[in-house]
Amino acid sequence: MSGVDKQVERIKALGLPGLDVRHIGVYVQPTVREVGDELVQTFAAYVGENEGNFSINFPTKLIFVIMTGGWEFERFELDGRTWDGIAIMPSDQDFEVAFGDDGRQSVIVIDKCNCFFTYRYQVVLRNSQTGQRIVVDPGFGNTDREPPNPPPP
Repeated sequence: MSGVDKQVERIKALGLPGLDVRHIGVYVQPTVREVGDELVQTFAAYVGENEGNFSINFPTKLIFVIMTGGWEFERFELDGRTWDGIAIMPSDQDFEVAFGDDGRQSVIVIDKCNCFFTYRYQVVLRNSQTGQRIVVDPGFGNTDREPPNPPPP
């Protein structure tokens, strides 16, 4: 039995839940991108606050919820596997990923913490009216939605 298993079993033996639970908001906001020499209006997605990284050392249920109306998590293929809204790499048996509701407004990710490793994840969202998709890798350029302090002059 690993150290994590012993910790979980001890907590369960006290009648307490064996999973930590985290709620993570996913926000979609208008933005512009430069395509050639033109500025094109589009959207960007932001996961949680700050970097979008999660340091987890205990079995955890992560509940990702879209906080902006008109968007849903998209089912997609990556590396020979079908993902419900969020892909986690490297793909192994450490994670379970599934839509949390029929409207694809949430995704439940269970991190079993069998292996302590830095995982990368991608989120794919789709606009429910236009079909436009957003792909975001939260670890790259996913800073706070609003800077905590104005930039220095």
